[in-house]
Amino acid sequence: MKKKYQIQGMSCGGCVNHVKHALLQITGVEDADVPFNPQTVLLTMPEPIAMEILQAELGKAGNYTMRELVH
Repeated sequence: MKKKYQIQGMSCGGCVNHVKHALLQITGVEDADVPFNPQTVLLTMPEPIAMEILQAELGKAGNYTMRELVH
């Protein structure tokens, strides 16, 4: 499954790398597509992962926050 999230706090390409690396450390995340503009992430995972888990790992990488984009 794929889920899209909005990311806040990225200011450069290095931030993109930090965010991607942090999210790929989470068990169950198979891929993380993190474009700089727009500041989003598309996660590929076999089943949903709790937002608290995603945000906790992302917080270790820097002052980044994320929220799920609902269509």
